[in-house]
Amino acid sequence: MVTYGKEITEYIEELAPAVEAEMEKVMPRDKKPAEVYSLLWEILDRGGKRFRPALCLLCCEAVGGKQEKALPVAAAIELFHNLTLIHDDIEDNSLLRRGKPCLHIEYGIPLALNAGDGLFMMNWNSLLKIKLPAEQTLEVQKILTAAYSRVMEGQGMELSWRREDEWDIREKNYLEMAERKTGALIGAACEAGAYIGKGTPRQRMGLKNFGEEVGVAFQIQDDILNLMGEEKKYKKEIGGDITEGKRTLIVIDALETLHNSKRRQLLKILSSQTRDKRMLAWVISTLEKNGSIEKAQKFAKDLAMKAKKELGVLPQGPAKAKLMELANFLVDRKV
Repeated sequence: MVTYGKEITEYIEELAPAVEAEMEKVMPRDKKPAEVYSLLWEILDRGGKRFRPALCLLCCEAVGGKQEKALPVAAAIELFHNLTLIHDDIEDNSLLRRGKPCLHIEYGIPLALNAGDGLFMMNWNSLLKIKLPAEQTLEVQKILTAAYSRVMEGQGMELSWRREDEWDIREKNYLEMAERKTGALIGAACEAGAYIGKGTPRQRMGLKNFGEEVGVAFQIQDDILNLMGEEKKYKKEIGGDITEGKRTLIVIDALETLHNSKRRQLLKILSSQTRDKRMLAWVISTLEKNGSIEKAQKFAKDLAMKAKKELGVLPQGPAKAKLMELANFLVDRKV
């Protein structure tokens, strides 16, 4: 399906057209009514990293399967992921997504919500195209349904902290939330790929664990980039997590280690929903000087290292090597 020997980002880009073609099978670009489907392609055409479907395809290949068999599932996962982005942006009152105004900013909340619902339906349409025996198709659907539920639970936990103005959050609470909100879908992509490729139960579980762990590491790196990234590359507003008052691993460490006056000031700004550039800069500088960002970076790298050990269930080969490279990319990336 693809050739090897390229940088991992180029490899993912090489996989993307096949995933997009699969999405077009369930959602043609000229599908009517345009008021619904043009918005869906609006968000999909903005790109994104597309690493979740890549993981699904790679895990299928890594256990001896053919990537083509996993394409409907890879496409479904990408469709579901994009619906969560649309809804998350509304819930977080975000401004930018992939370098452009979020759908709810550009088209209004009602149409954006409807677009998210549309992607959920297209996700299931894609899953109906799985060419497996009924019992195996049902098992794949169970893997994804369980993950979808966990994503919703993680998002609910995070939103509840904000609603209740809860700041007594510990590392274990953050990890529990991130394992659901981000890790679950990535873990399911890996597990579903392994299952479709007829991997052993041990391989299936090992790849699920790999995906969940590397998913949390990815989320921590995303939290870091929201503070330290370049907006042109990151394509989201820098400091948006501060405005939203997100309880990241970085913030949790700072609230536990800063002296009283700085801690009070940090809490005040995090609770204010400010977009004031000076206040955002003060928070970022404080988190950096306190060493909280550096600690989060180390945590993410250690977690990625742990995740790569799960790949011991796989035989040596190009797909395993790509999975190792992808784990490194997710914690070293600048986008």
